[in-house]
Amino acid sequence: MLRDLTSDRSLEEPSTNAAGQEHRALYAIPAVPYLRLRCTLCAQEEALLPSFKGSMLRGAFGRALRRSVCVMGPQQPCAACGLRAACHYTRLFETFIEGEPPPFLKGQTAAPRPFVFEAEDERRHFAPGDPLRFDLLLFGSAVGLQTLAAVAVTRMAEHGLGERRRRFTAEEISFQDASGGFRPLFSAGRPSLEGPAPPLLPPRNGLPEGEIVLCFRTPARLKAGGHLLRTLGFRGLVFRMLARTLELAHFFGRETIDWEIQPFLRQAEGVRVVEQDLAWRDLKRYSARQGTEMSMGGFVGSLRLAGDLAPFATLLRTAEIVHIGKGTTFGLGRVEITGCGGEN
Repeated sequence: MLRDLTSDRSLEEPSTNAAGQEHRALYAIPAVPYLRLRCTLCAQEEALLPSFKGSMLRGAFGRALRRSVCVMGPQQPCAACGLRAACHYTRLFETFIEGEPPPFLKGQTAAPRPFVFEAEDERRHFAPGDPLRFDLLLFGSAVGLQTLAAVAVTRMAEHGLGERRRRFTAEEISFQDASGGFRPLFSAGRPSLEGPAPPLLPPRNGLPEGEIVLCFRTPARLKAGGHLLRTLGFRGLVFRMLARTLELAHFFGRETIDWEIQPFLRQAEGVRVVEQDLAWRDLKRYSARQGTEMSMGGFVGSLRLAGDLAPFATLLRTAEIVHIGKGTTFGLGRVEITGCGGEN
């Protein structure tokens, strides 16, 4: 995790808000290219799935991905495998740190995984023919593995989902284009696009005018001093959003990163939380690796923010895509920005 310790040098870049007023942004946020895949599966038999499906989807995806690419067999630990540096499975799912990390990432044993599952459907019972829809987001260099990811989704459906491995089929996997619409990438388990789907970039501005509301759509698991937080000021949020963005950009991006973040964090102290409506939500997931049920609780709800928010527009819009906190691959830490009138 990025440590909140930096020197005082700043990188200044002008930005302009919707009213045309110039602001001095103390930090240039690196862009994290991404690809949003929308997956539609179809139940082939009666299925009972958990209401929160992110953990189930992530586990099934990892197993299918490894079966698709690993040539060493399931008994070979990835950490000790001589092929891991060239393996697509470790690039996407078992993300080891190769070489010397930057000073602020020292102590980490693994890089962040460059994907996120977003599953809004909380139904538990599926009859044959019922659809199951979810999004899979790939970040940075992982966008180049989109075909492999789509194949893994197809195979995880065939191998079965849930405790009893109920069979599904992948009806369609689509990608989001620059217009915001979706175009087919795979249909009925076969590629339907001649070339790779192009990545998108997070918006670099576009906050609603005036005060904004930051909504936590799925539980946010944010820690300080080893303890989960139940609320947070704007500076702390900016630090965690920035940490998530910089880690993805460092391990899976191409831009040069400025690690001098303290001036930007000090600027965040000028933004106020004028109203908060947060509640704790407990989630449970079963860890096959550890053989036990684990807690995934975090806070949901909203914060109303006031102040000079324009310098943070790019970071906030990036956080909407990459999520923040612990458990992001499961879909935790999903945030959304609205104006006080409800507009995005």
